[in-house]
Amino acid sequence: MRTKGGNRVTSREAFQQVKIFLRSFVLSLPGKEHAQTINEVGFPKEKVAAISREKTERAQQKSCENDQRIFRQFCENTSIHGLKYLFEDGSRFFERCAWLLVFLSGICFSGYFCWQMWEKWKQSPVLTSVETQLYPLSNIFFPAVTVCNVNKVSKIKLQDALRNPKYANVSYSEMQFTLRYMTKLDRAINNEKPLKELNEFYKSRNISALDLFKLLEETAPSCSDMVMDCNWLGLTKPCMELFSFLPTDDGMCCTFNSAKYFDPMLGIQSSANEPLRVNGNGYRMGLNLVIDANVEDYSVTTGKFDGFKILVHAPEEFPDVADRGFVIGPGTETFVAVKGTTSFNTEEVAREVAPDQRQCLVEGEKKLKYFQHYSRSACMVECATRIMHDDCQCRPYFLRGGNTSRLCEFTSYTCISNVYEDVRANGNKICDCLPPCTDIRYDPEVSYASFPGRGFNLTRTFKRLVEKRNLSSGTDGTEYFKTNVAMFHVYYKEKTGMRYRTDIRFGIEDFISAMGGLLGLGLGMSFISVIELIYFFVVRRFFLRHRITPDQTLKISHTPGSDDARKVWPSSQTLSSVMTTIEPNVDGQRGLQLVRRGSLNLPAHMQARLYKY
Repeated sequence: MRTKGGNRVTSREAFQQVKIFLRSFVLSLPGKEHAQTINEVGFPKEKVAAISREKTERAQQKSCENDQRIFRQFCENTSIHGLKYLFEDGSRFFERCAWLLVFLSGICFSGYFCWQMWEKWKQSPVLTSVETQLYPLSNIFFPAVTVCNVNKVSKIKLQDALRNPKYANVSYSEMQFTLRYMTKLDRAINNEKPLKELNEFYKSRNISALDLFKLLEETAPSCSDMVMDCNWLGLTKPCMELFSFLPTDDGMCCTFNSAKYFDPMLGIQSSANEPLRVNGNGYRMGLNLVIDANVEDYSVTTGKFDGFKILVHAPEEFPDVADRGFVIGPGTETFVAVKGTTSFNTEEVAREVAPDQRQCLVEGEKKLKYFQHYSRSACMVECATRIMHDDCQCRPYFLRGGNTSRLCEFTSYTCISNVYEDVRANGNKICDCLPPCTDIRYDPEVSYASFPGRGFNLTRTFKRLVEKRNLSSGTDGTEYFKTNVAMFHVYYKEKTGMRYRTDIRFGIEDFISAMGGLLGLGLGMSFISVIELIYFFVVRRFFLRHRITPDQTLKISHTPGSDDARKVWPSSQTLSSVMTTIEPNVDGQRGLQLVRRGSLNLPAHMQARLYKY
């Protein structure tokens, strides 16, 4: 056999050339056509597998080359600093490694401080600062003042109450022993046996827990018994109308300027007065009380001393006197100078920051069942009440409840005592009670002196007290004051209060600005750099598949009347590559000829570099 050029070719060589041609043709076919064609041609299975592997390897190699080309293009054109020096022509290996280390250092620098900024924003998104130290006192409610006598039961009143036929079979000592458990709850801990005996004793006499509370309320020293003289803003007449006789964790006590209290089962309802305010400081612009301990009338006490427990608190708070109250003894005059501190949050905090991050609750985020306004102490009380209902199926008299709640009998006192102690010790874990974001705090500063002084018997207060209590104006009267009477004043120490403001530490705008500044400082990144990352590593692959090569561009543009020619828009690089060459024409003169980039007579490697885009 001879070829077209006249050379002799054997049949074996011709067969090999046909196989090579078919192999090249098959490799150029995609997917299903490729498999169908190699089956029709009849290649051996080993050949088929080899061809398939070779086609797969070529596709992988091509994809890898495309990835490398895209990455190189990204480094050469990105606005991120330092990357263009990694592929700069003519640079040495050491120089590229140095720039790579500089770029990695920029990543570490920006990454570390961006992480610190994120942790700071995540852990403490709010900032509490002093808004003013000159907040007007007229905008702050005057605190509530709860006064509890250490003596919880009047001896004379208890003797009179036991004359009731209902308690005919109960002795004074037995009732005194009973009221000791009711007025101090922790006495019930580890005392199940005597409590069980008491419960059986009163059940046999048909005396309920509600009856025993009514007896306690009846025999406790009332507000009129304790308060000998009251002065509010220099006025004595309307002062006693501002007191409420309410149950606390320290027995029955008197509360000045209290919020509304309602317990339908116990039949207690206090008037809902508007919280009081003052316009100035000093004891003349506050509450002044003269209180009588009447130590001769002691029957059931909760302390190892004579006198009173006082608690200064917000009107809406539960008066947990047993835990937070301070002591006033007879024969003393005590001055309680209060510093009023308020706090509030901005609307952005309430709207954009979750409660667990700001660590406080905005008004309305959590509703309480037995309190009109939210406070942390009220929330803890309701939490304890709920747990007692679940575990003990009852509640003590000093915790609020509805008509369906049952007062605890003596057999349940150990249970409620354990629950109450558990809530006091582990309330932060057991109860979800965050402090309110808008709150008022009263910090008392207590000072005292002996009372009465030598000139007290000449004052109008002394004359008024002697007249009210029928006391002697001589030595006997003065001695009674020293052993039974205390005087104390509650007032604002400063003319103004302090106000704290809780605001967002970093808003979303501040956070983005801080992150952008750190990324710009370390890497020179900007919003455009992010778009470049998305474009080169996500979008550019799609455009490369549909991009027209320079040869196709020249072919289309030289085809007259072609519709595709009107669709091709030369890039800026194509336009910039138009070069002017000066060649001699036929007449020997030098003329200008525009030569496009595709027709430049350049070496192959330079042509490839020009056409890479």
